[in-house]
Amino acid sequence: MKIFRHQITLIAFILTLQCYGELICSASNPVKGFTSWLPARTWDNAMLCGNGTMGAMIYGNPHDETIIVNHALLYLPNTEPLKPIDQISILDEIRQAGLDGDFKKASRLPYELALKEGYGGTRWHDPYIPAFEIKIHMDAGNIEKYKRSVNFETGEAIVSWSQDGKTFKRQVFTSRADTVLVIKISGTESFNCQVELKQLPVEWDQWDYINSTVKKTEITAYDNTLRYSCEFNKKFTESISGFEGAGRIYLVGGSSRVKNNSLYINNANEIILLLSLNPYSQNDSSAFNTALNRINKLNPDYKDILLKHTEIHGELFNRVNFNLYGSERDRNLDAEVMMLQAKNRYSCAFIEKQFYASRYNILSATGIKPPNLQGIWGGTWTPPWSSVFTNDGNVPVAISSFMSSNLEELIMAYFRYHESLLPHYRENAKNLFGCRGINIPAHTGTHGYLNHFGDVWCLSLWTAGAGWVSSFFFDYYLYTGDITFLKERAYPFMKETAHFYEDFLIEGPNGRFIFNPSYSPENNPANSESQAVINATMDVMVARQLLKNCIKAGNLIGENPDKIKLWKEMLNKMPAYELNEKGELREWIWPELEENHAHRHVSHLYGLYDIIDPDLAADPELIDGARKVLMEKLKVRQADNGGIMVFGLVQLAWIAASLGNGKTVEEILQWLSAQYWSNSLATYHDPNGLFNMDLSGGFQQVIIKALLYSETGMIRILPALPPTWKQGEISGIKLRGQIEVKRLSWEENSINVDMVSDIDQTASISFPDEVKNIELTEGLTKNDFQKKSKTEYIIKLQKYNPVSLRVQLDVIN
Repeated sequence: MKIFRHQITLIAFILTLQCYGELICSASNPVKGFTSWLPARTWDNAMLCGNGTMGAMIYGNPHDETIIVNHALLYLPNTEPLKPIDQISILDEIRQAGLDGDFKKASRLPYELALKEGYGGTRWHDPYIPAFEIKIHMDAGNIEKYKRSVNFETGEAIVSWSQDGKTFKRQVFTSRADTVLVIKISGTESFNCQVELKQLPVEWDQWDYINSTVKKTEITAYDNTLRYSCEFNKKFTESISGFEGAGRIYLVGGSSRVKNNSLYINNANEIILLLSLNPYSQNDSSAFNTALNRINKLNPDYKDILLKHTEIHGELFNRVNFNLYGSERDRNLDAEVMMLQAKNRYSCAFIEKQFYASRYNILSATGIKPPNLQGIWGGTWTPPWSSVFTNDGNVPVAISSFMSSNLEELIMAYFRYHESLLPHYRENAKNLFGCRGINIPAHTGTHGYLNHFGDVWCLSLWTAGAGWVSSFFFDYYLYTGDITFLKERAYPFMKETAHFYEDFLIEGPNGRFIFNPSYSPENNPANSESQAVINATMDVMVARQLLKNCIKAGNLIGENPDKIKLWKEMLNKMPAYELNEKGELREWIWPELEENHAHRHVSHLYGLYDIIDPDLAADPELIDGARKVLMEKLKVRQADNGGIMVFGLVQLAWIAASLGNGKTVEEILQWLSAQYWSNSLATYHDPNGLFNMDLSGGFQQVIIKALLYSETGMIRILPALPPTWKQGEISGIKLRGQIEVKRLSWEENSINVDMVSDIDQTASISFPDEVKNIELTEGLTKNDFQKKSKTEYIIKLQKYNPVSLRVQLDVIN
């Protein structure tokens, strides 16, 4: 191993001496994947595999390999879930404190009550933890031609090297078809190998915590079988009680023996290791056998298991293609060199690679649960923020591209998760606000109770969570037209959220509703030390959107007219959006609360994240006010070269796209490309660090929003094209209104659009500049395509009838 390390040091030294243009390339580096010439030193640079249930993090060390195994249900029971505090008993006092301008008191009151009720300060949810490590030890030797790589289309992580005239390869993937981790080790000659399961290393200051939460861990090996048993000390209704890991090794040639709970293999030509995890909720003597039987029923043929997996994973991944015609040389850079160069220069090839990496990461992380802060991966007992589900920004960004990027199956995990917690959300609404309906807190994990209290981050005052979640439910209907889903799942969820607002909102002296208490996530006015406020613009935007969507949905499914009337009356009483003296859209619609642009969140532009708020769109002054906010926020980011909290940066890019500002979209993409990726093309929360999957969901959506925007009956082509993207194409993008863009391409002053609708409909389609000529090459006649303005046309689409447009413009950018 020393020989290998010395060789890597030498290579790194040589790299640093190269001049700027002399770049190291790998001839076999695929566009949909990456290669790397260095093993990972830490878990956050490991290669990623995942099937939405199990995850694997592969370091890539030839002689002493570490593979961390993860499972989407592995949250370590540590903090007992408590019912939400009796905030309703002090709600009048909180509200009066706000009206009196004593916002510090308003934020302190629920925290003090939480202490009295036994919360003991801020309570984090149970942390997301790894299962264990697989250790693979092989004979040391002189390393040559080392490479590690991930193929995004198959989900395989591969490590290969030459050693003393022999060639070895390790291939790893997690099967979406069979829910097992598969490892294949092969060589040009027979080899020796030791395989063992190990507990994740525990730091010296973690032992008290581990001993209080982990009751016992047993590791055994016998008859080519590995077993890892872990039972937890604390058992809560919402949590698992432990888990069983089962592994079985199949040999081609050679022999095996057991020593010290490890398997020692001698003179094998090939090894297949299949591994399964089975978390359980109660003491279950059959849990190990269940995991082992999942393996035993499989034919241990690597190609056969991989083919079944690829038929699912590959089909999902390859629904979308993206090409900016970046340089072939940049496409073939190894990941370390690519990320080193990305810090100094912007490349369309890097954007392509990262687009596919983000798609791969978020697909691999989503299955039985939505992606948490770390997706489905992790390599520590104490992940930041417990790596749970943060609903006031992170999770909505992580799942943002599922519908537009043609992965509608994945968003079902998000819906199932929130539906499973409805009883907890109802208790939140009742105990905290005395309301019917539901209240979704900023942080959820194995339970949905609001347990996170603080006198600074006064999260018990945030009411927009359920409305934000509801927007995704309704959006699913807008994309798919699935009326059964709308009736049976989306509308009931939305209606419960509307019930909350019916009870929560209070009419003020001017006849307008007052949102009191209110909260604009994590920001405070410049002239107030407290985050507690009245009439946060985000809260108002979310409520407006929800009620409008409820009215639309209610009319579709035959809601009682009196209920529709009530919601319309509520809409008429909503606070109007306001501009400050500088013409900026205000973050708080309340007298004397001053703007605080020097903050990573941009919550008051929620109405420009995805579907554009029609009340903003209809008012040029409000749109201009939003532009001014964007520019002020951009100044803050520019001063910090992007800055921390990547999901806020992603949201800024969405806002810029909604405002048609391709130049700003590209500036933000340059930051995103340069600083928020590891050498394994995992994504970060902060510049150059803090493993996090928000960007893996949001990066795709930035690009898609820049190229296509849709509402039901309306399509915008290239609404915010980055100026340097002179040529490109994207395919497989879904639009609201049941339309798929089979292919969109552009170059110089021409645009080609191929699309198909699942229903008969009429829609408007607009282009970024004046149209000089349109050629209808397929599926349309001149009567189906009528000019409305210099840039906009009305198009009649017939069900399942492909349509092709060839458009000549004055200019595109």
